[in-house]
Amino acid sequence: MTGRVFRSAAWGLLLLAVVPAAEAAPAPQAVADMLTAAVAATGRATLTYGGVTGSGDTVTLSAVKLTSTGSDVATVPALVVSGVADRQPGGFTATSIAFDGGSATARGETATWATGSLTDVVIPTAGEITGRAKFRPFKTVTMATLGLSGADIATPVEAASFTADIGDIVDDAPSSILVHATGIKLPTDLVTNPVASTMVGILDYKAFLADVTMDSAYDTNAHTAAINALTIDIADVGKITIAGKASGFSVRALADRQTSTAARADASLDALSVRVDNAGFVERLLDMQAKMLGGTRDDVRTELVDGALPFALSFVDNAAFRDQFLAAMTKFLSDPRSLTITFAPPKPVPLGEVVRTAAHHPGTLPDLLAPTVQANN
Repeated sequence: MTGRVFRSAAWGLLLLAVVPAAEAAPAPQAVADMLTAAVAATGRATLTYGGVTGSGDTVTLSAVKLTSTGSDVATVPALVVSGVADRQPGGFTATSIAFDGGSATARGETATWATGSLTDVVIPTAGEITGRAKFRPFKTVTMATLGLSGADIATPVEAASFTADIGDIVDDAPSSILVHATGIKLPTDLVTNPVASTMVGILDYKAFLADVTMDSAYDTNAHTAAINALTIDIADVGKITIAGKASGFSVRALADRQTSTAARADASLDALSVRVDNAGFVERLLDMQAKMLGGTRDDVRTELVDGALPFALSFVDNAAFRDQFLAAMTKFLSDPRSLTITFAPPKPVPLGEVVRTAAHHPGTLPDLLAPTVQANN
């Protein structure tokens, strides 16, 4: 949710550099000028404000508006910059920036938040930004009581909190990125596909409540990203844990609309694993099928293992994988605890090749990605 609707606000903050020793606090107007210049230097947004005041090392910009080149808009009543200090070769540092009570609108959707703050902030010079200097814009971002609404969203999406922590930027070493979102409430009316919507209704889900955590690292020198663990934990459904590594791409290029297509084409999949821990979803699914067929859970299991699964797997060329997958699913369905699929290709596979194979020759994917399947491990 936040990746799309808060993109406009992030443009003015995702700026990079190593924080030097703090010096005297610059004048309030100078802080406002440096902040607007830094945002403009990205070439992606402009920042305006109604007024600026200062007290000690705290500077407050009122009626702040951030407008992207694509006309997306983010506004906050006040931007409170605390612990302001000069830095060399220019710009300033701040211990925190608060942006409470804001909203962001993009593509017909509006996000709101009650509180928001950044810590250990660096605002570099416009020259550093255009020169693509390596820096960390902030250490942490924290937001609470978030909401998402729009014409195509019948019931607003809510989240209790969102936090992101960026590790130190060190030469020749990856930087850690830890993201955690709690209390994400997704109403079932967001499911618009008729078949999926009918299934959700039959399964008697009224809403989905989830927590999401991503522990990752990015190496700017090697152009590699590793997802140590991406966990999506949905109450009364289950937990999905994804881990993997990709290489040969630039996160900066992926974030730029003009270069994102080429960046995706250059990326390769090194490894990937997907683990599903069941927390009631499989039982509901089996009961739904049993009710429709007028039988029992065991009848549904037998039908899947002896009929539906072998038929679906008949389109897969790799016989060894077919046998392994069917054995794992048989074990899982008899005691639905966990299912893990691991992809370990002998060498990195271009993502474009993965997509093309999945679209045109899906039966050969096991030969390309060398998957293994385990149940209840």
